[in-house]
Amino acid sequence: MMKASAASGNAVLAKARALYGRRLRADDYRRLMGCRTMTELAAALKEYPLYADALAEVNPQYARRAQLENLLRQGLYARYDSLCRYDRSAGSKVYEYFTLCCEVDELTAAMRCLDAGRPGDYLFRLPEFMQQRCCIDLYALAKATSLDGILAAVADTPWEKVLEPMKAAKPDRGLTAQAEPLLQDRRHKALVALAPAKKGTSAAPNLRDLVELECDTSAVSNAARLIRIGAPDSVVRSNARRDCTALTNDEWEYLLAARDLADFKARFAKTKYGPLLGHHEYSVLKEGFFHYRCDWCKKWLRFSTDPTLVMLCYVWLAQCEVQDLDHIIEGVHYKLPPEEVQSLLVGFDEND
Repeated sequence: MMKASAASGNAVLAKARALYGRRLRADDYRRLMGCRTMTELAAALKEYPLYADALAEVNPQYARRAQLENLLRQGLYARYDSLCRYDRSAGSKVYEYFTLCCEVDELTAAMRCLDAGRPGDYLFRLPEFMQQRCCIDLYALAKATSLDGILAAVADTPWEKVLEPMKAAKPDRGLTAQAEPLLQDRRHKALVALAPAKKGTSAAPNLRDLVELECDTSAVSNAARLIRIGAPDSVVRSNARRDCTALTNDEWEYLLAARDLADFKARFAKTKYGPLLGHHEYSVLKEGFFHYRCDWCKKWLRFSTDPTLVMLCYVWLAQCEVQDLDHIIEGVHYKLPPEEVQSLLVGFDEND
């Protein structure tokens, strides 16, 4: 049994690193940023093996911004699918977390279509492996024309309790805005459950380090945003979740005592993250965290021997690349100069 688990773990390492080897390089980014029309950009994207399948149905002549963004994001599911097959064999529960994330995405997508008055636009595209493990009735979700239809699609699943407050949703506020905090709270709890707090000290990073980094990105960014707009201290503290953090309680108390955003940034520079983010150029803290996490994931995808950590490092980098492509698509749509788009790209590396 141990031999089988070790073999599966090695397969995860090999698969994640092989997928990362097919990433976009600096010249690829430059080529895509240089496209002048959506037709030209769609044709260029279809030439890359990593995106050819996801964009197979796209006719470049009629390519639309929303179509490309949705298909690229859904293309990530296929990569989750291939990794999860190995990951499950290796004995990890990360595939269950990925499935939950996909469920969050599907519910959010369906609600956005309802908010836009176009319920028929929602079509689920989960790979078969994910569909088999998804607890939502995806066919019912695709047919939903109201909130009641969405709630019916999650009946007798864990999501029924999560979305129960939506029964009192206010029609004029939009479904997505009211449901997203509920969905993201469930996702956050599942993420933290993946990586129990570390015992003892170890020089080698593990899954807990990556999860803490993701949680701190959200918590610090939320605190900075709320302090900037002058939110009450109680609101700042309730939105800066500290149940999974690399910062000490004293560091958090020091941060949350900031009078304004300038004071918050000055205090942040004195925490453990200050010098780590100091190597990057950024205008907002979340952007700085993203750049740091990108470098962290690149390093440990290469050097770690923990299959689950390597897998999650790759997934983060793949998500960054798709987000970068969203920026490029938006840049082409609005005719932005390449240098302006490049400043938004987290995964672009001049030396890659």
